[in-house]
Amino acid sequence: MSSEELKLAESVVYDATTREVVVTLRDSSRHVWPIGLLEMVESKADAWVPLTGPTDEQLSNVEVYGGGRYILWDELGQVFKIADLLAGVYGREEWMQKLMAMAK
Repeated sequence: MSSEELKLAESVVYDATTREVVVTLRDSSRHVWPIGLLEMVESKADAWVPLTGPTDEQLSNVEVYGGGRYILWDELGQVFKIADLLAGVYGREEWMQKLMAMAK
């Protein structure tokens, strides 16, 4: 197995208690991201708008997708690339700027 293959997702779960998504990679490492860091949006007419109030039940329906390259909330229409998450990219540029401003 190549080093790139080891960085693919093996499994994903949503922890409703901590409101975090937990991804286990093929190398057995575990990575955890708070849901609040992930930009969840939907397309409306000519703009992206924040997804309002996904429930714990909806967030629990997350799965590994694309051979381990993504995690997917199909019902919510949300897909995140594992490589991006590992690189600290949680959404579009505007979202990342907002997160950086909040961290100051």
